[in-house]
Amino acid sequence: MKRRRILFLKENYVLRLFKNFMLAGLFVIALLLILVHKIDLGIISGISKGIFYITAPLIHAVTLPAEGLSYGYKKTSEMLNVYEENKRLQKENEELYLLKDRMKALKAENTLLKKLLHHLDTPNSQSYTARVIAENGSAFANSLIIYLGENADKIKTGYAVVNESGMIGRIDIVSGKYARVTLITDINSNIPVISQKSRDRGILVGGNTAEMKLIFTPLLAELHKGDILVTSGVGGGLPPDLPIARIKKADVDAITALPLFTPSKLEIVKIIAYDVMPDAETAEVLE
Repeated sequence: MKRRRILFLKENYVLRLFKNFMLAGLFVIALLLILVHKIDLGIISGISKGIFYITAPLIHAVTLPAEGLSYGYKKTSEMLNVYEENKRLQKENEELYLLKDRMKALKAENTLLKKLLHHLDTPNSQSYTARVIAENGSAFANSLIIYLGENADKIKTGYAVVNESGMIGRIDIVSGKYARVTLITDINSNIPVISQKSRDRGILVGGNTAEMKLIFTPLLAELHKGDILVTSGVGGGLPPDLPIARIKKADVDAITALPLFTPSKLEIVKIIAYDVMPDAETAEVLE
């Protein structure tokens, strides 16, 4: 804008100078005509031609810089307008890219929510969604921190937490609008499970690694690599038939299994509020 103003002021100065020069020239011509009004017309014509001969180059010399400045000002103004328009278009383009990325993220989140909405629904239960905000995978603990939002007052410790593949852990601590989830791979995790195929039971225990162990299985259990383990529902704290792991190795000396999820890829999870407690007789047996 400052450059435009300087060019504009220079152009105005030259134009004013030219006007003043022309007025002075006209005054001189009028004075000469008054002095020689009685002179022969031929002489006057000669004088006029002489004056034109002298003034025409001067007029041309004065008008050329003014025209040049006007042309330069016009071109500079056009270039500045093009530059500003280019900047505006670049900004709009960046905003459109950000909006496009945001729409992709929302679409992916919506797809995930639809999968979770009616997935792994169980009788006598309520479900709530929560967002994963932190992950802790170390030699000492395997856990998540999730944001509960407005559902915080409905969440209790012990509730199962699942994703679209199956169970990933249990609510360990609830604090305000946040909760800690102990993953099934944590060393403190012990989940009663059953083979989806053979219906053989066992306890799935974590070890703070991706690989878990299946213990307390029957001696003649028919368990094989690739078999899916689901929650048995024994104890009443967890709903039955939630997929939880896949058997990796089934040897005589050890049975190992892998989780059905990847902790680093967890974004939105579902909490299953299942409050069916065992009857007194079952509770006494469990104790």
